Amino acid sequence: MNRLALLDQTADIVTRHLVARAPLEEGAFCLLREGKGTVGSRLLATEPLLPPPGAWERQGPDELRPSAQWLSAAIGRAIEAGAGLLFIHSHPSAHFPHGLSPTDRSAFQALASVLAPMLDGPFAAAVVHPDGWYAQVWSGDRLILIDRVLSVGRTLRFLSPVLVAESTPLDLRQRDALGVAHDRLRQLAVAVVGCGGTGSPVAEQLVRMGVAEVVLVDPDQLDTASNVRRIFGSVAADLGAAVPLAKVDVVGRHLEQLGLGVRVRRINKDVRTEAGFRPLLDADVVFSATDTHSSRAVINELASTYLLPVIDVGVRAGSKANGMLSGLLAEVRILTPSTPCLWCRRTIDGHVIRAENLPENERRELEREGYVVDGIGDPEPSVVALTVLGSGLGTCALLALLSDEGEAAPSAYWVDGFLGDAHETEPGQPLAHCRCRTQIGLGDSAAPPLLDATNL
Repeated sequence: MNRLALLDQTADIVTRHLVARAPLEEGAFCLLREGKGTVGSRLLATEPLLPPPGAWERQGPDELRPSAQWLSAAIGRAIEAGAGLLFIHSHPSAHFPHGLSPTDRSAFQALASVLAPMLDGPFAAAVVHPDGWYAQVWSGDRLILIDRVLSVGRTLRFLSPVLVAESTPLDLRQRDALGVAHDRLRQLAVAVVGCGGTGSPVAEQLVRMGVAEVVLVDPDQLDTASNVRRIFGSVAADLGAAVPLAKVDVVGRHLEQLGLGVRVRRINKDVRTEAGFRPLLDADVVFSATDTHSSRAVINELASTYLLPVIDVGVRAGSKANGMLSGLLAEVRILTPSTPCLWCRRTIDGHVIRAENLPENERRELEREGYVVDGIGDPEPSVVALTVLGSGLGTCALLALLSDEGEAAPSAYWVDGFLGDAHETEPGQPLAHCRCRTQIGLGDSAAPPLLDATNL
């Protein structure tokens, strides 16, 4: 599937501009970049380029032709930015074609054959119709359909039409609870990074709620007895397999056995490598349920660089000096281009990332010498009651992300399942100097901090 994602403020600026000129057709350009997944592409539209006076050679209720001067200015800005271009124009009447008309396609093909070789990024066209957005991208010598158009801010908005999900007895109570968010949910592809105690119940909830696809990403095997206590779908007999089973296979097997018709992809790779990272770009939302700082740093890149919402879920069991339980803390952070990233929140630490990626013998030696904090890389204490709490909060955050009222929800909070406390941990605006502010929508032109797979 190919997706076009716009910053929400970009989508709002362009939409207001087009609507203000109705009933005339109107248009604009946006800078466009790309992130390549394994089965599709994610196009990223950021800076809007609104037309100056005299931008249109011809303009009417059913025609729009940019002037050579306006085209030249837009191309120059794209070349300066090392980007491609998205040309957006309106079909203001409901009687107009929903997508590119035959005349639009002919004009766009002629334009693309000349302009595309000049650009350092993709060249695409979108039509804004009263029923929604429709788009196509130029690929070599032909137009390719863009399946979904989204805008990403504090929430995830569908700009392209949302298909009404087929109603079945399975959906009755959920549709009553979620309203229009149910239909949005049913179209989603969601990636879950980490198939352990938190990620596996997240994945099961996604399947039971009826998302279109779940992508499981985890390089680990089910080789520790304690995992069976917390990983949904695992059974004690799995530990006796002649060859240790991959966690994605254990969880994937379970999800498929539910028989609910959700596609399940299993990626038995480390998210810090190209093979583990690229499948995330085929998703609409990503859950981070991994407990290493280095993997979370990679996932963190998605929110700003690829305009791809991330729901980061962490859990921590607390105990007193006498060993008695004192807390069951679950924390959720919603990462989008509009919210602070994990670096802004100081949730991840560069020193810990360095230590995690050292060879184990070297790390243990540095621990003994006091240069590295003891216990980095060791499993954290956990219990299924806590991981299920965290997973439930995470999937509730997904519903808020899809809701028209989601703007009012906090982007970070924790709940203590032991004491019953809850607290919003919103640190305010993203830090102006943070990496996440300088890489918004850059896609593959800002390489993610991946590792060489041979070193893992």
